[in-house]
Amino acid sequence: MSTENFRWSSYDASPAHQALQGFLVLDVQHSATQAEELITGIRRYTTGNIKEFSGCGNGYEFECNAEGFLLDCLYPGDNLTPVTLPFPLVLTALEEWAAYCRQ
Repeated sequence: MSTENFRWSSYDASPAHQALQGFLVLDVQHSATQAEELITGIRRYTTGNIKEFSGCGNGYEFECNAEGFLLDCLYPGDNLTPVTLPFPLVLTALEEWAAYCRQ
């Protein structure tokens, strides 16, 4: 399976899921280590161990906030972002992406 066709177990082709898939492909890339670092950061944020967690990659920037995982494309004209995703969804996608990358 090519990375552009990767689908996690709860993927539903909604615009929000498409944006998250783009983030995985463009920013996390084929790196289990990068996915695991994001998982750790999100978990540290959601458990209150850190007060903020954000970052910027090749195509997207993200920020953890009280509403969820805010994802925004760095390039104009993207109609899928900005979008706020629930943390459990993002964690599932990242965990399955990390497993996919380790194959």
